Amino acid sequence: MPYYHIYGHVGVVTTAYKTAAQGWMTGATKRGKACEINLGAIDNPNATDTFLDWDLSRMTATGAGANTAWTPTAYDPADSAAINTSGVNATAEATAITANSTLKRWGMNQRNTLRWVAPQESQMLIWPSVAANGLVLRVLSSTYASSVAGTLDFME
Repeated sequence: MPYYHIYGHVGVVTTAYKTAAQGWMTGATKRGKACEINLGAIDNPNATDTFLDWDLSRMTATGAGANTAWTPTAYDPADSAAINTSGVNATAEATAITANSTLKRWGMNQRNTLRWVAPQESQMLIWPSVAANGLVLRVLSSTYASSVAGTLDFME
C-alpha cells in the first residue's frame, strides 16, 4: 500500500481552533489510514512560556473550500497519485467537525515538538471512503501568537 504526506501550517495561532491540515475522500473507494503525525512551532517562541493545544478530529464536510488544495506527496515516486485529497492552511474552518469525534489531543509546550506513530496498522486512524469525510488537524492557544506546523502521513 502506498504512503503519502500532507504538510500544513497555521500562520498565527489564536484562541479558537485553526486548521493546519486536512485529509479527506472525494468520493473514490479508498479509505485513508493516518499512520504518523508530527507537530511543532516553526517560529520564535513567545517571551512568556505557553502551551499549544492540538486536536485531531473527524469531519464530514470540507467547508466552503477555504483552504489551499494540497496534492499529497507520495513517499515512493513509483506510486500513483493519492486518491484521497487534502487541504492545508485554512482561512476558514471546516463546517462539519463531527461532535465528540476527537481521536487524539495533545497539549504541548511551545518549545516542544511531538511525533505520534501508530504502533501497528490496526491502530492507525482511519477515515471512511465516503465523500468529504476525513480527518482535520487543528491547534489553539490563549497566548501563543506565532506559526506552527503539522504533518499527517497516511496510507491508502
